[in-house]
Amino acid sequence: MRTTLAVTLTTLFLAGLAAGCSAEKEKEAPPQVASLQSPDSVPSKGAVSAAAPVIRPDTTAAEVQRMQQPWFQCLKEHDVPTRTTEEGLLDLDASASVNGRIRASEPDMVKACGKLEPVLAPELDEDRNPYWADDDDNYHKCLVEGGVDLVKKNGEWVPGPTWGEYSPNESLELRCQAKAFDGRKG
Repeated sequence: MRTTLAVTLTTLFLAGLAAGCSAEKEKEAPPQVASLQSPDSVPSKGAVSAAAPVIRPDTTAAEVQRMQQPWFQCLKEHDVPTRTTEEGLLDLDASASVNGRIRASEPDMVKACGKLEPVLAPELDEDRNPYWADDDDNYHKCLVEGGVDLVKKNGEWVPGPTWGEYSPNESLELRCQAKAFDGRKG
């Protein structure tokens, strides 16, 4: 469930002529850093593109969908099958003759658009969080405390007998995720 996106900004400067004066004024160099007095700045030669958006423990599903739009647009421009949701947002189309979800993960698409895919915050990333297993266990315990029918069998959390009656509760899920995946041990 790893995702990526980026924002590119370009600033253009136009040289102006001094008004009401026959002699040309010496051009001032544009500021190197944006400030309240001068909101524009000159991009450095080694400027790094904006980082992909980060999916935090408290990020809602709707926020994730908005974060994914630049990535999905790039994939669409590279002929990866997409569809438009009821909300008018792009999503990958897994029902097409070419599965968009599989195609998006292929190396050429990762190279072309991967920098735009949202990424998981370190505490949510199983590969980067040394406490992930404990956090995941705490997350599921919190859900159970909130009334979700989950049981632990052979070290794995699985749906309990009344699971099919459960209505999704994003508020509870986000609260438990933020509580459990807080970046601290235990």
